[in-house]
Amino acid sequence: MRVVKALADELSEADLAVFGIEDHEDMASTAVTSIGYSLAALPDRRSFLAEAARHVAHARRSKHPLCFALVAFDHGTDGDGAEGHIAEEAFLTEATARWRDVLRAEDLMGRWGEDEFAVVLVNCTTVSAVQLCWRLREGTPEGHSFSAGLVSYHGTEILDDLVERADDCLAQAKAKGRDRTVAEGLVDLD
Repeated sequence: MRVVKALADELSEADLAVFGIEDHEDMASTAVTSIGYSLAALPDRRSFLAEAARHVAHARRSKHPLCFALVAFDHGTDGDGAEGHIAEEAFLTEATARWRDVLRAEDLMGRWGEDEFAVVLVNCTTVSAVQLCWRLREGTPEGHSFSAGLVSYHGTEILDDLVERADDCLAQAKAKGRDRTVAEGLVDLD
């Protein structure tokens, strides 16, 4: 977002008009979706799995640490029908835009389900991944919470194994009252 604001400051009103933007204040909301912070720009599950498999293969070859997390929002937004769906998508767009500011460039985030996301954290130990989950939690829009299941790559398993283990941890987080991260092999972290 800082880059977007800096870019907006450098552009003249004439430059903005080329993009159909009337003034600098419109720039931030337009830029957020145009540079990849929209939900539509996130990889879907299929695309995410293909890219995540490449990260796992690289971690295997390089013997670097890697963590995998499944993150699910605990409660949706209020509202039914089209209005509720629009509000939900706006919330998820805001949340994932904030999370992109927390995640590193080499990390991979994708949409896993309706209100679930998967994250691959490359060159990241379990302890660092737990800390990153806390930073994601701090960046989550006020009034919302999420549960997360977090696992570390041990050097031999395939991506499906990571997904299954992370899903088990996510189920534990939800069963223990939500708004927490369960990291495999660590004590309960709420």
